[in-house]
Amino acid sequence: MTRTGFFLSLNLLFLLWCGTDLAAQNILTEMDREKHAIYDRMIIESGGGDSSLHSAIMPYWRSDLVILASIYAEEANDRISNHQMQSIYDQNNEFVVPGAHPDSTFHGYIDTKIKADSTRYRKSKHPLWKTFYRTPEHLYEVDVKDFYLRVNPILHLAVGHDAEEETTIFYNQRGLSLRGAVGKNVFFQTSFYDSQVRFPNYINQYTDSLDVVPGAALYKDFDSSLFEVTDGRDFLLANAYIGINFGKYIGMQLGHNQFFIGDGIRSLFISDFSTPYFSLKFNTRVWKFHYQNIFAEISADNFRVVNGQFEPVPKKYMAAHYLSYKPNKTLTLGLFESVVFDRDNDQFELQYLNPIILYRTVEGWIGSPDNVLLGFSFRQDVKRTFSFYGQFILDDISLGEILEGSLDWWGNKFGLQLGAKYINAFGVRMLDLQLEWNSVRPYTYSHVDHQANYSNYKQTLAHPMGGNFSELIVSGKYQVSPRLSLNASLSFMRTGEDIDSISYGSNVIFPNTYRQGDYGNYIGQGVGTNIFYGHAAAIYELSPGMFVDGRVLIRNKVSDIAARSLKTTILQLGVRINIPYRNNVF
Repeated sequence: MTRTGFFLSLNLLFLLWCGTDLAAQNILTEMDREKHAIYDRMIIESGGGDSSLHSAIMPYWRSDLVILASIYAEEANDRISNHQMQSIYDQNNEFVVPGAHPDSTFHGYIDTKIKADSTRYRKSKHPLWKTFYRTPEHLYEVDVKDFYLRVNPILHLAVGHDAEEETTIFYNQRGLSLRGAVGKNVFFQTSFYDSQVRFPNYINQYTDSLDVVPGAALYKDFDSSLFEVTDGRDFLLANAYIGINFGKYIGMQLGHNQFFIGDGIRSLFISDFSTPYFSLKFNTRVWKFHYQNIFAEISADNFRVVNGQFEPVPKKYMAAHYLSYKPNKTLTLGLFESVVFDRDNDQFELQYLNPIILYRTVEGWIGSPDNVLLGFSFRQDVKRTFSFYGQFILDDISLGEILEGSLDWWGNKFGLQLGAKYINAFGVRMLDLQLEWNSVRPYTYSHVDHQANYSNYKQTLAHPMGGNFSELIVSGKYQVSPRLSLNASLSFMRTGEDIDSISYGSNVIFPNTYRQGDYGNYIGQGVGTNIFYGHAAAIYELSPGMFVDGRVLIRNKVSDIAARSLKTTILQLGVRINIPYRNNVF
């Protein structure tokens, strides 16, 4: 099946899933981990939030956040909680009933479950030229019958200093975001921004080795006479999709986006580490289930694949589904499966379009050694204070080898995550702590086919460390006042890097046919490497959507090969408008 056939098949699947005319799904939030931490504490403190919100499937729908805020209102009995709740209403005001909206034809794009008080719909006291910032969060907005639009600027300006190398770090990112809907069944969103960035030394090493900027695709080298640097990066990033509801329970989005599945800081299933990719995504929410299907065209290499020249990027495909079951508000169980594959002439395997069958079964039917992963997850909230969560990812396993005492067989490829969250820790209001452990065996996510590995544009689709690692993360956040928060995290990573042409199982792009041996494999094998990553930030909200943050980053990589050791110490100050901060922890 050719690439054209692939998209025809997607259109056919699109038609088969059509249903009634009741609105079900809508605009997604940004992948902002700092904001998601606020949403998550609301879920825990409110006793699970709304039963239809499945916290592991990110990004969230904006109407779900308004529902969550309205439920959390019972807990919002202080200035900080009220400010956080009001921020959700302001950011997503298309789903809040206005009190006395200037356009009497506007009735709100909301589900009947949302009980937001009309007083929560805030209008600016002094809009700019009576046209811009009529509400606190949005530069420009339109609300008329059967149509709404939100337009906002994107800006990130920051400058920092690397004390180890005596160099300047800077971020200069500018762009625009807009979202809207036509009627109640068609919605759209796009954000795009241009970037000139001078990254810390460890990201420069990553980029130089793979010709990839983390989270981005095509880039150019950038020189700055102002900051006297010759190793900056210039790149453009964009997310864009259109969504359609096929009824009250089923909806789809088609476009370029990122996804994250999990309740932790990391995900062993799908994370937002790699660049946005083209996908068709279906969401089905009914009763206590949320079922998500993703059919994606991803990149098997980068744009400099032949002698440093620009060439068409080879393609591969991914099909994934995740079933989340929430028997009650505090317990969630999940089942994940994905397959990554490539075919000659960019063919897509039609049988992987089956939205519910196990991909391992299809793989057996078609006699194909495609890269199939299976995962299980859980989350349990306890007493509106604690949340325990975890993931298990299985690439391959031989019970026979394990029963014979050979866990070290190379084909035993799996990973485990365990974590806990503690909100209002030790009785201190707005002090939240989190502890997380991740461990993945060598060669997990890799494949015998150099293209069918679990990556996109040479960036892993799950954990940034790939395989062959163990990791402990400790993080904390303290909301000092409605506008000021203090964040800190410590990460301790142990891995084993490759040497020469031998794969020790950390780099998922390296075919596992080059493994060091069939037996004697363990986590940390290869060139022993310890990485400490510490990050602290003070973030102040100047006005809705605008933040000033001061950050300290300390990274220390110690390798058994001294030349690979590297130390990074960054002090940075910046301002952000409507853009999340990306923290590259690896």
